Amino acid sequence: MASFLSPPEASDALIAAAARESAGDFNGALDIYRALMTRDPEDFEARYRAGTAMMRKGDLEEAVTLLRQVVFTRPEHGPARANLGNALLLLGRYDQAREAFLAVLDFDRDNRNALYGLSTILIRSGRHAEAAPHARRLLKAMPESAAALTLDADAQAPLGNVAAAIAQYRHALRLDDTYVPALKGLARTLFRQARHEEALDAATHAVVRGAADAEIMALLGSIHLAGERWSEAIEAFADAQELEPDNPEHPIQLSHACRKAGDIAGALSNARAAWELDADNRAAGNALGTALAAAGAGLQARSVLMAAGQRDRVPQGVWRDLDVLVPQLESQAVERAQEAAERAERLLAERQQRAEEQPAQEETLQEPVAEAAEDGETDEQGEARRDPENLPLFPGI
Repeated sequence: MASFLSPPEASDALIAAAARESAGDFNGALDIYRALMTRDPEDFEARYRAGTAMMRKGDLEEAVTLLRQVVFTRPEHGPARANLGNALLLLGRYDQAREAFLAVLDFDRDNRNALYGLSTILIRSGRHAEAAPHARRLLKAMPESAAALTLDADAQAPLGNVAAAIAQYRHALRLDDTYVPALKGLARTLFRQARHEEALDAATHAVVRGAADAEIMALLGSIHLAGERWSEAIEAFADAQELEPDNPEHPIQLSHACRKAGDIAGALSNARAAWELDADNRAAGNALGTALAAAGAGLQARSVLMAAGQRDRVPQGVWRDLDVLVPQLESQAVERAQEAAERAERLLAERQQRAEEQPAQEETLQEPVAEAAEDGETDEQGEARRDPENLPLFPGI
């Protein structure tokens, strides 16, 4: 049989739990919430707060379970429904999260949490025109919020309102120069406008602020690739691939960067990795075909490009050829690097030798001696011949 707390006792317990949660002690707060739910299974405020604490802690599945229980019993509980949407959004269940946010807006059309969450889902789904009205409504409610300014800019930029979006990103950064989503959005938009140096500055600031995720590293790689900084592009794309190993776009871009840098073996290896991640990805097939062509394997390149165009499988013979070709190219690259190092070493030795010989040659030089008098001329005649001032005014006289 449940033992109920008096309202003042329950209120004090909730205050104590909230204090622990604010201090980051989620486990301590959850202990109190669980105790309250055990004593009174009908305490849906404690259940709602426990679900919210679990969401903040990162226990998303448990949070969804508790918040669903609250929403089922108290469908008008807007905060619980909004946080249910947030938990589902974090889990990547966009359709369910969208339904939760729309349900909140049915009760409260200006609910900021729901407006933000719904706009985010629509933007991530590429439905920017649908997101724009919700993002704009949030911005009207919070005109000096960096988050609202950035969200509205994210919705507007792909719709062609580029100048306004850039202005809003910059406004958001004036309010909070550490707000990473604004830095990322600004870098992305500037890059699409071919303003590469400005984009590089924004992207670099985002990384410095701790946003070294796969998205920003891939964007940074694309910016370096556009600026023909091949080694920097390769490094950035490699970081993106390490952070998100199952995304074929990263090895595709890495293949392009390697090919531009002259690393054909790297271009082939990465293009093959992309194709193996997604055999239906035409861009992966094109990257592999282009790399094969750069390696001089014309027949194999045509086979791959035809397979990519028809969304067909690459013939097994091409994979066997790659197993032979890539090690050969890697070996050749090592040999070229060794030869280049040897040439550089020889040139350096020759320069050092010339530098050592030059002072010795200068020391052996002597002051010019007086010219001997020509046969048959007196010393005075010889002196006149050597001294221009002693020459006749008219040569030949």
